[in-house]
Amino acid sequence: MKPKYFLTLAFVLTALCTNAQIIPYQRITPPVKRNTVGMYPELKNKTSWDGREPGSYSIKFKCKALKPGQLVFLADHHIGGKYLRDTAEIQANGIATFNGGYNTKKPSPSKLQRGMYLFVLPEKKDYFEFMIDDDQDFTITFDTSFYEREYYKKMKVEGSTENSDFVQYQVSKMSVIEKLIALDEELKKDSTPANIKRLEPKKAAYLREKEASDSLFIATHPKNLLSRFLYSLIAVDFPTVLPTKADGTKDSAYPFNYFKLHYWDHVDFNEDGLVRMPVNVLKQKLDFYFDKVIVPDADTCIVASEWLLSKTKNSIENEKYIIWYLTNRFESSNVMGLDKAFVHMALSNYCAGKAWWVDSVTVAKMCENAFRRSHTLIGQIAPELELKNLDSAWVRTNSIKAPYTIMIFWDPTCGHCKEVMPKLAKIYEENKSKGWKVVALSSGDKKKEWHEYAKEHPEMKEFIHLIRGEVQSQKYADALYSYYVIASPTIFILDSNKKIIANRIDVEKVAEFIEHNEKFKSK
Repeated sequence: MKPKYFLTLAFVLTALCTNAQIIPYQRITPPVKRNTVGMYPELKNKTSWDGREPGSYSIKFKCKALKPGQLVFLADHHIGGKYLRDTAEIQANGIATFNGGYNTKKPSPSKLQRGMYLFVLPEKKDYFEFMIDDDQDFTITFDTSFYEREYYKKMKVEGSTENSDFVQYQVSKMSVIEKLIALDEELKKDSTPANIKRLEPKKAAYLREKEASDSLFIATHPKNLLSRFLYSLIAVDFPTVLPTKADGTKDSAYPFNYFKLHYWDHVDFNEDGLVRMPVNVLKQKLDFYFDKVIVPDADTCIVASEWLLSKTKNSIENEKYIIWYLTNRFESSNVMGLDKAFVHMALSNYCAGKAWWVDSVTVAKMCENAFRRSHTLIGQIAPELELKNLDSAWVRTNSIKAPYTIMIFWDPTCGHCKEVMPKLAKIYEENKSKGWKVVALSSGDKKKEWHEYAKEHPEMKEFIHLIRGEVQSQKYADALYSYYVIASPTIFILDSNKKIIANRIDVEKVAEFIEHNEKFKSK
């Protein structure tokens, strides 16, 4: 394996007990986040801001092995991928200068974002990594065989303390990483349980050696971007000693509560360089936090989201990533009720002008979606519909008296709907004596198909069948639109007050959910 993989391997850390501390990043001036498209609904058709702050960069690379006229490239790590950022041509003196002016012939008026970048060799045959911090005028000289690719051994840096330290870090890692690579190669040749067991102690020893080196680097370079990244990868330890409660018993919940309270201690939210690293540490920590650490209900997620955003207010890239991550997570979640968290994130960020990186079309779609979904969140009174039944009589849904009303939006030509309707009919048959009602809202342009399906399934005859089509006023047209139905079937459950207690629930969970709700009410 080539040394270009050294750094990525070096970042596969296990939990490390360390007393090392970083010094959080401090901006000279607060970040100015430029919203160019305005606030919903008064949006402007303008190019959104790219997040780059005013300034310039001039990053020079020199290597005797490179020939004048060859093109080299600048790339970055960004939330799990690698992306080209700039191009430069090798000059007669063997130097390539990246300044954003290759195509425009004018240097860029903006600085590069902080993070780990890649110098990509001609024809994109290989690359090595280096750091971009606030000092963006420096020179890196390397002179090595393309076949050995041991770039860091002879590398020299002028004008960047961050990169001088980074090169030393890479060189110090080479011996232990080479040992780990050799171990992995040995395991590839013989992956029998016996061989794995034989090599595990050796691998653990190498990892401890690497971890101790990382801890030392953090302690001796607490202001470095690399140190903040390494520190963020170190998990917070669980306490091993249980405190005694007032009643004399041990507090068994203390370790988890401590872990939850200190989960984010190692993350410097002001350090925007964290999103441009070979490991997407923010995603890893966010995934685990929302999957395993906190209760996944809407109110808890909203409180956690607001806390995270309060920590990133002095950043640009971290705030952007966390807003994007949380909004998309909640929007696509299969956990019932988390649409409330999505609506909160969309309305308080995208619709409030805080999503400066998004174009006006995307903002408009996001906000229209959020406003529409806001009407049918759990806890809301269901918008009243007035629609015709099969006898062409007008029926108002909120006039239907029942302890529980199951509303299903369906289509008689939908294959999944055809599977769900008999299941719902069985649930109704078993619970109609309790007063439960089913309101089946069919597509308005499928009457022929509806009759054909109903003829085959007489068990649906006791449902209240309504046709989603003709309305008598704009009020009821708006009410129908406000039900967030983008797929068929979609099921809502209303209580006796027509309050939504479940939305977009699977038919298999309907009876169980209502029974659970009854038990909860009786307590």
